[in-house]
Amino acid sequence: MSRTARTGERRRGDTPLTLMDVLNAPELAVLDVLGHAVHVANAVLIAQHPHLLDDERQRGCHDGDRIAQYAAEVIDCAFALSRAVRRYRAAIANESTLRDDDFPF
Repeated sequence: MSRTARTGERRRGDTPLTLMDVLNAPELAVLDVLGHAVHVANAVLIAQHPHLLDDERQRGCHDGDRIAQYAAEVIDCAFALSRAVRRYRAAIANESTLRDDDFPF
């Protein structure tokens, strides 16, 4: 996947968490915040180092700049983290959820 796709808009189809989502899996709330933080971090890093997107092979261009290399590493790690969070959310979604009358309180 190209770095442009990795650092672009949030995934289409993301919907806000509902009360039932949080009741069933409270960890989703913090993972949602983490997803937003990763998105903002990627956008800021690309704004600061736009040359990371210039390479035709989508590898990014560092030109020996250590800070740009670290920024590219952060972006790559953020992509991996986002993938792991999506897999976790998908696993939670596949689990059975509480019915409306099964509130834990």
